[in-house]
Amino acid sequence: MRRLSATYLPVLVARIGSGAGAAVTSFLFPGHELAVGAILAVYPLLEALGSFTAGRYADRFGRRPAMVLGYLARLAATALMYPALAWGAGPLAVGVLNAVSGFFTAFILVSSLAMVTDLTEVGNRGLGMGAFELTNLGGYAVGYIIGAALFHALGGAGSFAALAAFTAVLTPAVLAMAETAPVKGISVPLNPFKGLPPSTWPAIPLWFALTTFIGMGIYSGRAIAGVLSLSSKFAHIESSLLLSGALIVVGLGAVFFGRLSDRWGRERTLNLGIAGVMSALVVLAVLLWTGSSPLHAIALASPLVFLASAIAPSVLAIVGDRALVAMRGTAMGLYSVVLGVGMALGAMVGAASAVALGGLIGIVLAALAIFSTATALYIALRVVTARIRKYNGDIQRNPQRTEPP
Repeated sequence: MRRLSATYLPVLVARIGSGAGAAVTSFLFPGHELAVGAILAVYPLLEALGSFTAGRYADRFGRRPAMVLGYLARLAATALMYPALAWGAGPLAVGVLNAVSGFFTAFILVSSLAMVTDLTEVGNRGLGMGAFELTNLGGYAVGYIIGAALFHALGGAGSFAALAAFTAVLTPAVLAMAETAPVKGISVPLNPFKGLPPSTWPAIPLWFALTTFIGMGIYSGRAIAGVLSLSSKFAHIESSLLLSGALIVVGLGAVFFGRLSDRWGRERTLNLGIAGVMSALVVLAVLLWTGSSPLHAIALASPLVFLASAIAPSVLAIVGDRALVAMRGTAMGLYSVVLGVGMALGAMVGAASAVALGGLIGIVLAALAIFSTATALYIALRVVTARIRKYNGDIQRNPQRTEPP
């Protein structure tokens, strides 16, 4: 249990830094809405690109080397943000450093997910993945609050200096982590899908939609702050508290529903989460459309947001259960690719929908459209993969059969 708990520490540090960095970045460069959206998008996009490399690296050389490489490189990128902003760097330079940070954060997340898979079994893997998701989202939540407060007190450059110092202080704990890989040093197939059976495919569109919402949520802090600024001098901090509260609710729910998936079943718990997300988005859209404040709308929808937290631990546990042992890092890397691309797209969609459709209500309507599409794809893929399993079963029972029914 102690080894399992230790795997979450680097994720917590990285996600506090990610959340704080996103909050600070979202308040930089006033008047450059799309530029800020692009800076926020490039971090998860490069995190996605790094995830595939990180997964193969973790399978080939071990989880710990991948973790240490990602942590130290991320520390360097965060530290360089201070001189860049202090010397008046524009969106391009900030975007490049954000991209580097995102790329190497992938090594932290993927190696941690592989470690959790190594150290758990089918009977407790949902709980382990739920704890990972709590660390992941909770770190973002705490980080977003910290970032807003740091920006209010220290400005952009000072905020990143403080975040670099925080990351550096905890470096010894990361360096002391032990290896968990059951096998390493073997050749890993280039095709990551070889590590995932078809039964894991239906969850991909749901995972993509969920991660898109994270990117949209990061940008929505800017939209919410714009509404709150009409009546408050602390709109940045208030918007961060609102978003962070929602993330904490989802993170706590991930632990509960992760354990539920161990006992009740992965697919059943996943379906419960789908119903929660759809209901939450409909309620938010109706409340905002009728003129409710963001605070009131999110407060009323919070029970449904809690149900939505069933998706992430169910999906991650499904992948951990069914991935080939020798390709666990690669499998988690593939799902982290989806995470990064979703967050990147979400940041851009959040900015575009806010501009085109009128602020926060536009973001919610876009989220509803995305999740409706993802749910339809999930249902279609469930049907397709069920037919594949049935066909493969028929072939095993009757080897002479070569054509599908």
